[in-house]
Amino acid sequence: MWFPFWLWLVPLVLLLSVRCGSRRSYRERRWEGTHAGGLQRTVDAQREYIEQLEARLSRVEEGLEFAERLLAQRGAAAH
Repeated sequence: MWFPFWLWLVPLVLLLSVRCGSRRSYRERRWEGTHAGGLQRTVDAQREYIEQLEARLSRVEEGLEFAERLLAQRGAAAH
């Protein structure tokens, strides 16, 4: 009684495992070529823009610290 059950169950499990693997690779290839590629370019552009803003902000902070030191020296010299 169990023997006929195994005759169709084992090939079915093998077939389903092969199909799932091919579906996964198809999805990965499909997303790399279309939507995900555009998203990756957008993310890269945003990261580059953020890095530029961080560099500008650090220059502004350095200038502000310099101005504060200069004002502190002038205030100390006036007293």
